[in-house]
Amino acid sequence: MPKVLTHEEVLCFRDRMCDHALVAFGKYGVEGISLRGLAADLSCSRTTPYRYFKNKADILAALRQREYGRIADTLEAALAQESDTSKQLQAILKAYIQFAIQHPDSYRVMYTVAQPDSAQYAGLEAEILRSAQPMRQVVRISVEAGIMLGEPADIFHILWAGLHGLISLHLADLIGNKQDFDQLATVMTDALVRAVSSRVNKHAVA
Repeated sequence: MPKVLTHEEVLCFRDRMCDHALVAFGKYGVEGISLRGLAADLSCSRTTPYRYFKNKADILAALRQREYGRIADTLEAALAQESDTSKQLQAILKAYIQFAIQHPDSYRVMYTVAQPDSAQYAGLEAEILRSAQPMRQVVRISVEAGIMLGEPADIFHILWAGLHGLISLHLADLIGNKQDFDQLATVMTDALVRAVSSRVNKHAVA
């Protein structure tokens, strides 16, 4: 008879499985993740993983939920550490890029894995929304304060698209070396901040 596990033990083992799934994803992509493979990595029976996840889609959703939660934590911390509204956007942009560069496999599994049935994973959906909230909040408050001009939703998507485009090119090894990327990242964040700044927009209109 299988041992009855505590809630903490279940969460701990699920997290260990996600650790190994992320390593497998980094080496071989989605095809490298399997419950049998994880059982071998964890030196447990082939049936043990099925006590924690029904199938591959389940563990992918759990892994993506965890990584979205990690970037959400990072962005929330960056926002909390900067009290000056006029500097919060720059802090968020830098934190976003830094997370992606320090955790490339996490970033890839978040944004390159398609799960058409993701709506059935409420936890994943919640973390996806939470990961976007810090930047949305900064944009909304900045527009209300007159620091930015425009529709908040449009500004948010422009900023996100700019960050994601640069990061994706870098992770695909299409942008030189690290020094080149660091310089481009600085240029990109500065350009994005200027692009949505009310000062720049007012001068353009004038």
